[in-house]
Amino acid sequence: MKLKICGLKTLHDIDCVNQANVDYAGFVFTPARQKISVETARTLKKALRPDIQSVGVFIDEPFEFIKSIVDEGIIDLVQFHGSAEYKMPCKTIKAFKIRTKDDILPTNCDFVLFDKFKKGIPGSTGGMFNWRLIKDYSQKPFFLAGGIDISNIKEAIKYNPYCIDISSGVEENGKKSLEKILEVSYECKIR
Repeated sequence: MKLKICGLKTLHDIDCVNQANVDYAGFVFTPARQKISVETARTLKKALRPDIQSVGVFIDEPFEFIKSIVDEGIIDLVQFHGSAEYKMPCKTIKAFKIRTKDDILPTNCDFVLFDKFKKGIPGSTGGMFNWRLIKDYSQKPFFLAGGIDISNIKEAIKYNPYCIDISSGVEENGKKSLEKILEVSYECKIR
């Protein structure tokens, strides 16, 4: 099972994911607590192990902005939140905020990501949704996000996601915790 740690902002965060040997590192380029600049992302990408893929998180940003970051090699995959979904020169992830099964729509992206819906918050909410709503989903490999931490990761894994996606669930006082990342990484790797 793959593991993505999202919301990386500092070289400390990169050191944590490098040591834990996660599969994906998420950089947020959209208004959120974890937002970073392109310059910061460039620095973080240089420090990231080459076998860890970087994912850029966007909410309805213009195609040209996203493509310029991809073309520069700062990100390896694009994660779309909101209504925008562009054809990119890399693999893509379409995020769906889940209230009911009707929130899962067709997409041309390579992967989907399921997260909790919260009115007025287009990006990650840090909360769980009813995972039973996705138990029969099989159209595309999916990332499971939203409120996952060491206390519920075993339950999340039972839904057979392609990848577990965690941000605040591996933080302590707003900073990424190597110990917490190693704990969730262990659970993903033994599956």
